[in-house]
Amino acid sequence: MEWADRFEKRASRKFDILYEDYDKYFVIPVTLILLAAGVLFYNFATTGEFLEKGTDFAGGTEITFEVEEDFTANEIEEVFSNAGRQGSTALTQDTGERTLLLVQVPPPDMEQSEALRIMEEAGYNAEIDGFNSISASVSGQFFQQAQFAFILAFTIMSVVIFYAFKDFTPSIAVVFAAGGDILIAAAGMSLIGVPLSLGSLAALLMLIGYSVDTDIVLSTRVLKMNRGTMKSRMWSSMKTGLTMSSGGIAGFAVLYLVSTSIVGPSELSNIAAVMVIGLLADIPLTWLGNTVILKKYAEGDFENWETLRGSIPWT
Repeated sequence: MEWADRFEKRASRKFDILYEDYDKYFVIPVTLILLAAGVLFYNFATTGEFLEKGTDFAGGTEITFEVEEDFTANEIEEVFSNAGRQGSTALTQDTGERTLLLVQVPPPDMEQSEALRIMEEAGYNAEIDGFNSISASVSGQFFQQAQFAFILAFTIMSVVIFYAFKDFTPSIAVVFAAGGDILIAAAGMSLIGVPLSLGSLAALLMLIGYSVDTDIVLSTRVLKMNRGTMKSRMWSSMKTGLTMSSGGIAGFAVLYLVSTSIVGPSELSNIAAVMVIGLLADIPLTWLGNTVILKKYAEGDFENWETLRGSIPWT
């Protein structure tokens, strides 16, 4: 198609300009990582937690009501707060046939009878459609296990990358990009109000795989292929990587819009939001971060790292 050829030629010319001054663009991914770290440390300084925990990891009770009367989320939050359940959050979920009310109540645990009594005393005719309660001790164990699983997954990924490339610089570049993706996605979760739950943690784990995919494509073509110049290999890997990322962003964006429009904010929309943020972050981290490191490495600008590389057993 002619329009596709014209677009590729225009993009190729832009890349030629970018390639000549690649070093100065490294400040963009570094700045993004520093800003993300700043957001998370601000949360820790003000709340004692890097991320707000969902019921899965903080404990508490989730109740889904079917309510006959009209209501707003703010009204319901005030009702539960006046009943001594401060910190409760409420949101609506529209299934198309009916509108449900989802209330999340922090510990201590509550019974269904208490939840119904609070709604009835506030003048609402409500029925419980779903009820889930997790004690603080059990949720604490879930969180410890989740932390261990996440650290283990990232560690295994790092070991595999180092073993596959058997070279310090390209390996640390891949780990840098993957870690940056996770950090920026976590900061994005904080800014848009997505809590850390089993679903959002699964999304962060998926981001490790998505990030490593694009970085491996880049590193393999630049370091292990002999055809063409380094610039042409970088351009080829960038086209492939951006296509992969664009497909993922488009798919998860559609998932977010559809799930939000059908049922409102939910675990599914939270997963999609985390994936979109992480995949968007992966673009500058890979193509303005990892690429700059590989370019300088291939051009011999990291000679002072030889001693460090020599300390790795398999290099």
